[in-house]
Amino acid sequence: MDYRILSLIILFLSFSCSSKKSVLYFQDLQNSDSFSSQYYEQIIRVDDILKIDISTSDPEVSLFFNNRGTYTTISNDKESMLLMGYQVDNFGNINYPRVGTIKVSGLTKSQLSKLLFDKLVNGGELINPHIDIKFLNSNFTVLGEVNKPGNYSFSENNLNILEALGIAGDLTINGERNDIKLIRQSFEKTNVYSVDLTKKNLFEEDFFQIISGDIIIVN
Repeated sequence: MDYRILSLIILFLSFSCSSKKSVLYFQDLQNSDSFSSQYYEQIIRVDDILKIDISTSDPEVSLFFNNRGTYTTISNDKESMLLMGYQVDNFGNINYPRVGTIKVSGLTKSQLSKLLFDKLVNGGELINPHIDIKFLNSNFTVLGEVNKPGNYSFSENNLNILEALGIAGDLTINGERNDIKLIRQSFEKTNVYSVDLTKKNLFEEDFFQIISGDIIIVN
């Protein structure tokens, strides 16, 4: 056999094996591995839209506080969201019935729920209300080498980067598994993380969890 042809065959086989390995996820993962992935409550920020549902033993009283909550489905249309919820203004506040202006930015949903509970009970408005708070406009963006790039809304409390990439249709064959960029805006600065889908330590990284506003770029 011509040595040039043999060289081409060897080169092709080597490239084929290398290409297949490059698209494998978590190449160092063992069947016995286990991880303690940490999920954190999302912090309320300016422009978040909050749906606040209050239930009490008196449905008529509850209805007064839930006059925005008569919708049965959550729409991705911002106008509908604003009808259903309370948008956090530029000062980090919302204006809630019978309570007035409340500073909510920097709080978690649990912290805001307790704050509202205390204000409504101590103010004599309600007795032992149940308060449920949801984010209406949680979203993430995926750009680059995925099958369905775009901006996606989500309602889950705990969404991780693997699920987000799955929603975007997974990476294409050309997507770099070991150098994905995740851009996250905090209160004070923008952080850029390098995500390696070929390594198992991803499960224990802070950026394993998707936070509303995250941008994922697949090179």
